[in-house]
Amino acid sequence: MNNGSHTRHRANSGGTMVVETDGMSSGVETKRRFRLSTPTIVGGGLWALSAKLVSQVAQLSAFIAAARILTPQEFGFFAFSSAVATFLVVFAEGGWAEFVMKSADGEGHLDQVTTISLVSGLLFTALGLGAAGILYEAFDKILEASLLALFSCLILPCAMTTVYDGALVHRGQLQSQAIIRITAEAAGLALIVFGLFMGWNVFALIAGRLAMQLVLLCGSIMAVGWVRPVGPTRMLTRELLGFSQHVVANRLIVFLRSYSGTLAVGGFLGLAEAGYYRAAERIVAALYELVGEPARMLAWIVLRRARDRENSEVGKDDAVRKAGNMLFPLLLAVATPVLLGLALVADDFVDLVLGEVWAPAATVVSILSIKQLLMVSGCMTEPLLSIQGNIRRMAPVGLANSLVIIGLVVALAPFGLLPLAYGQVLAGIVVLATLIWLQGRYGGLDWYGIARGSGFVPLAVAGMTCTMFALGLAIDLSTLQTWATLVLQAAAGATGYLLVLLLVRRFATGMFPVLVVVAPLTPTHDIAGR
Repeated sequence: MNNGSHTRHRANSGGTMVVETDGMSSGVETKRRFRLSTPTIVGGGLWALSAKLVSQVAQLSAFIAAARILTPQEFGFFAFSSAVATFLVVFAEGGWAEFVMKSADGEGHLDQVTTISLVSGLLFTALGLGAAGILYEAFDKILEASLLALFSCLILPCAMTTVYDGALVHRGQLQSQAIIRITAEAAGLALIVFGLFMGWNVFALIAGRLAMQLVLLCGSIMAVGWVRPVGPTRMLTRELLGFSQHVVANRLIVFLRSYSGTLAVGGFLGLAEAGYYRAAERIVAALYELVGEPARMLAWIVLRRARDRENSEVGKDDAVRKAGNMLFPLLLAVATPVLLGLALVADDFVDLVLGEVWAPAATVVSILSIKQLLMVSGCMTEPLLSIQGNIRRMAPVGLANSLVIIGLVVALAPFGLLPLAYGQVLAGIVVLATLIWLQGRYGGLDWYGIARGSGFVPLAVAGMTCTMFALGLAIDLSTLQTWATLVLQAAAGATGYLLVLLLVRRFATGMFPVLVVVAPLTPTHDIAGR
């Protein structure tokens, strides 16, 4: 922006965003003011959530289609190679989107950030291709080298897309971003299904991912406009790389937590076992994300509402604490029947969705469901600590928990899938203990009150379990088809769970007040009241 320039964008009657910028000389601080209307906030959030749901459905559909056609060894081979490629992508993306989104003048340096993303993308693409060349020349691994070479073609588009994606968020174009993502997921899924039925095997999965990434990149360029790369200044490069190292470090922690099991199992037990373990992880993660992502978004809205309502008064911490003490029991009430229910019907679920050949993954699904249930409150940690101004406390605890998880993976993977899965339950207990401490000390939550207010959940789970057990006594489920067994079990479990909730709401509301305060915590009430 030139010195002395003035920019005004006024809101129309529809309530669009208002931006006022007074750029003065270098000695005067730039002033910016942003106002987002209620339709913009709600509409953008719904589009983002829709894109997330479509992405989950598309990825799960691709996974099911692949599992139906590929052998566990082929799927494990793909998962192992994908982990290596994802490792390179973490470095190539480098937090460029977050840098654009966090900066007040995020698009003022977009051309320079684009240049850095191009350089990083080319660098790590070259590293991936070099590794593929070594596999081919030195070890005569033709299939492995071909797969890694194709994966390496993803790295440059990923690095470029992240800059344009950051620009879309910085402009508030969440609807455009969501439409692009939905289109890309649909294109990728279509090519994966087509390739699998044409006999491309694991290469169909890579082709679909590459198609999805190219659609994302082209769509983002169309929405933002082509950004001509410009050589970055030394000051910007130093600032960007300093910021990037923190983002990359956090993402490496997440990467190791997500892929350590696959890498360890593939290294110690073989690719078939890696396929079983990755399939079990993917099933559990898909159901968890359908619960955890909406809960995280709701936490941002509700906790921010509590903070803003008491922002100028002494009782701010009390308001946030009370909101958290109501939110966490609700999260447990929704997540528990989903994850525990999956653990109870894992055998039939895996048989129906993946086929008989994947039967060894069923027990792993049951065990990992328990582990994920223990860690479910973690989805609200980031909003809670951010609202309380203690987000810096999250990284050290996350690193410590990751070391526990990875350590147990490495220690137990050589002994088989079941010891590894049980080790993850032990890790989940450790993570739960650290989350309770972190959220209580730095988030202001009263976990004793949360535990007391969540007492209706075990009662409802008991009702769910008893109803499913009674169904098994009344009907010989082994004589039914798998899909019919699953439908009956799900209906019986849901009936028992909801029946107990209704009874508790009717006769013991005083003991569990969270059951009567759901309405005031909805996003509609939050936004409308502001």
